[in-house]
Amino acid sequence: MIGFHEAIAAVAMRTTLAGEEDVPLAAAAGRVLAGPLAARLDLPRFDATAMDGWAIRREGSFPARLRVLGTLAAGHVAAAGVGPGEALKIMTGAPIPPGADAIVPVEEAREKAGVVVVEAAPRALAHVRRRGEIFAAGANVLEGGCVLTPARLAVAASAGYSALRVIRRPRAGLLVTGEEIAPAGTEPGPGRIPNSNGPLLLAALARAGADVTDFGVSRDDEAELTARLGAGVAVGLDLLVTTGGVSAGDFDLVAAALHSLGAEVVFHKVAIRPAKPVLFARLGATLVFGLPGNPVSAAVGFDFFVRAALRTMAGLSPLPAPVAAALLAPVRNAGGRLALLPGRLHFAGGIVAVEPVPTRGSHDIFAQARADAIFLVPGGTSLRAGETVDVYPAGSDTTI
Repeated sequence: MIGFHEAIAAVAMRTTLAGEEDVPLAAAAGRVLAGPLAARLDLPRFDATAMDGWAIRREGSFPARLRVLGTLAAGHVAAAGVGPGEALKIMTGAPIPPGADAIVPVEEAREKAGVVVVEAAPRALAHVRRRGEIFAAGANVLEGGCVLTPARLAVAASAGYSALRVIRRPRAGLLVTGEEIAPAGTEPGPGRIPNSNGPLLLAALARAGADVTDFGVSRDDEAELTARLGAGVAVGLDLLVTTGGVSAGDFDLVAAALHSLGAEVVFHKVAIRPAKPVLFARLGATLVFGLPGNPVSAAVGFDFFVRAALRTMAGLSPLPAPVAAALLAPVRNAGGRLALLPGRLHFAGGIVAVEPVPTRGSHDIFAQARADAIFLVPGGTSLRAGETVDVYPAGSDTTI
């Protein structure tokens, strides 16, 4: 049995960066930028007004009565410059006309019968956005390896891009196993249960940025499992996730099927609870994760092991750094394995705290669904309220 951090490292070590592809900005949210991005344009592209107001020359005495030349809207260029004793009404974002060296906001001037009265001289370049003051063409505006948030996509658009080179989405597959699995939404029948792990893991894979193929449900039959696993590898998947069939029962046959296909089983069992039976193997170029069948175990296995592979494929760290948080209630872990428990984060007075969510165990997906974090409690420990634990908050690529 392998340790928790050792298992994460083993996954990262055997995971390679996915390839690259070009995608339009509209499809790039959440993707990882493949390399640094140099601006093609200045931002702003020209000297522009930051306010609706009057473009004037500051020379002369104030109060001043200035002749109105007209109105300039954004997207247009002044037909002529602004001379002494003149003012051009200008809308936010419009280019500063030649000769003007300041903007007087509309609320600080009075207009009447073709004349505008400005009471006080504005400071030089008041309310003027200078060309290139945010960044100049040629400057690096985004670092390679960053996740493309909406704000970063706006930067890319402002820098002159309509498409970006990003890390390719991983190709993933899911195979649910178990004689007891009935389709979700149907009456399961005697001894059977709804397929909850299928929706859980399909959604988690898609949410984490993978292109997912659903390989359905396999019976607990080694020949069928071998055929279905082989079919997943044959279509060129980057990773294949199974759920169920990895414990120590007579019908837990995923490991045997992988061995018959010649897979390298890197680890099978991690010293954690839940999700102890998790399996990680490499079958050709495909990474295979055998997650337990209990839904909380499947969720935890995804959040820490499958997620580590997906992040590594994208050029990110296997896991984000944990957050230190104070316990809001005592917790006891009498067993010898590291416990990964559901919690809810609280922020007050500059303190990060975590409230344990009561759970009945690895089958209690209802408790897991109420959590927004997973916190770690070492084996054989009793922690008091106020003691600090490592916490992994929910994210855009987790099951919670």
